[in-house]
Amino acid sequence: MNPPALPKVVDPVFDENDAAVLDTFVVPSYLRLFWEASRNMLLVGEAARVVQLGSLTGYPGRDWLSRMPNTTGLGVESSEACVVLAAQKEAPEKFSYLTGDPTATGLQAHTFSHALMMHPIGTPEKRAELLSEAARLLYSGGQALISLPLSRSFPEVLDLIEEFSLKYDDTDITRSLEQAAAERVTIESLSEELEAAGFSDIDFEIHHDTICYDSGRAFLEDPSVRFFIAPQIEAWLEQVDLGSAMEYVGRAIDKYWSDSRMEMGLSIASFSARR
Repeated sequence: MNPPALPKVVDPVFDENDAAVLDTFVVPSYLRLFWEASRNMLLVGEAARVVQLGSLTGYPGRDWLSRMPNTTGLGVESSEACVVLAAQKEAPEKFSYLTGDPTATGLQAHTFSHALMMHPIGTPEKRAELLSEAARLLYSGGQALISLPLSRSFPEVLDLIEEFSLKYDDTDITRSLEQAAAERVTIESLSEELEAAGFSDIDFEIHHDTICYDSGRAFLEDPSVRFFIAPQIEAWLEQVDLGSAMEYVGRAIDKYWSDSRMEMGLSIASFSARR
């Protein structure tokens, strides 16, 4: 059986089956790491009104409520299937969800105390739109929490993409890798993005994690790879066709880690900023 290639998917559209897989497998094994990396930065008060931009299937609504029981929240998510699943989890008087564009919600400005963004995928331009929308929705003094992988993450995959570009003399990918290295997602660059969106009192924490797989095939079949890791890598290496490279990476991973554990490096940056 041929190994699956790393998928070429940017901005995945989650259908009903995807939403169930995301909620059952991806949230507890992968997305959980991004909330755990940022939740200790949460400014806790007697009550809160939170907007989650890109709420997927509703995580971490329950944990948020355990920390601030008087919270009311609204999640905005582009996938209708995810919204339907999220709405089944929380009492509507506490958390509600709507289908829409997280970067242009149409919600009333300056009406939220907190804005949460976990693992937004996309280019810096797309991320700037998301941060600007968060700033618009927060009232003065409100807190934004954002957590995302730094571009030093997933080195095992990026090294294999570079291996492909050198082996097959793919100058487009080589150039894209060089540009991504020069424009890395760093603490400094993300702080500048937050300031440009109108935030101040910026604080951050870095968390280094290692995701372990029983084999290379287990990594390739992990839905976290299809939904988040591969799209994130493609967003870093934008405007280049990675189809053949992803096929090469899939074959290489299946070969190099055919009967041994594979470890994937992940560096999470969590930011707190005030409006």
